[in-house]
Amino acid sequence: MNAIIQKKQLKRARKTLSSIIRFSLLAALAYQLLYPLLYMLSMALRRPEEAMDPSVIWVPKTFTLSNFTDALRVMDFWDALQNSLIIGIGCGLLDVLSCAFVAYGFARFKFPFSGTLFTLVILTLVVPVQTIILPLYADMKYFDAFGLMKLTSMVTGGPDSISLVGSYWAFFLPSMLGMGLRSGLYIFIFRQFFKGMPNELEDAAYMDGCGPFKTFFTVMLPNAKNAIITVFLFSFVWHWNEFYMSNLLLGNLKKNFAIALSSLRVDLQAVVNVQTISDPLVVVTRIQAGALLAILPLFILYLVTQRYFTDSIEHVAIK
Repeated sequence: MNAIIQKKQLKRARKTLSSIIRFSLLAALAYQLLYPLLYMLSMALRRPEEAMDPSVIWVPKTFTLSNFTDALRVMDFWDALQNSLIIGIGCGLLDVLSCAFVAYGFARFKFPFSGTLFTLVILTLVVPVQTIILPLYADMKYFDAFGLMKLTSMVTGGPDSISLVGSYWAFFLPSMLGMGLRSGLYIFIFRQFFKGMPNELEDAAYMDGCGPFKTFFTVMLPNAKNAIITVFLFSFVWHWNEFYMSNLLLGNLKKNFAIALSSLRVDLQAVVNVQTISDPLVVVTRIQAGALLAILPLFILYLVTQRYFTDSIEHVAIK
């Protein structure tokens, strides 16, 4: 009897020790992941003279919101938020529709060179934006609507091209045609998802008189909720953080958060406080506040959708 009790106690002790070790490892990992966010929050809420004070570790001695008010003003926060939301949501929805449509063709239909074409789609993932930015800029600067404007200009005498630089269409048009930012990855995600769906769904739709297009929009796409959520969130975040294309295609009249953050240091030196801005500590605290404001919408979006996003990652099998 005593041996049985001792065995149970030993088993319980091992289980407790295992839980403690697991909790410690997860806590250490969570601290490593949350450290930048905690650092930004601590720096943004303290006065500039406390930025390098060794007696202030995490909790400021004096809390202040002046860093946020200055960053809001210098970054043109609400205009940057509007532009970032329009580009992120618009491109996310267009990427979902166009990439799902292309991926459905690769997953369900056999046509000549389908394997070769899909390989080329995958190869677009390794092509950096910088290598295609010049022809992309030229296409958007002198957009001729697929050559139609040149033909009509010969008859009407009107312009043979229009400029899309400085408008949202410079981002919307590539996403609409399945050539947006990271579209190759989105096509791959949807293709893997559609290949895993049972053929009986399409067979039942065909028996009911649906064609390929109606089957896609009424049967396949509504059942691809997990892939849709994954692709939309990826597209939204990548367009939100995109600086290189935004700086070139948005023009001087618009800015998003990526552009606003890159110019925050220079703008602060010119705008915030001429008498004290020579102190680099003032710039440091304002920059941390601006970075925190820039990631705040993404943080809120993750809190709202994290459950759906986790389920989507598991169903789509992304590593």
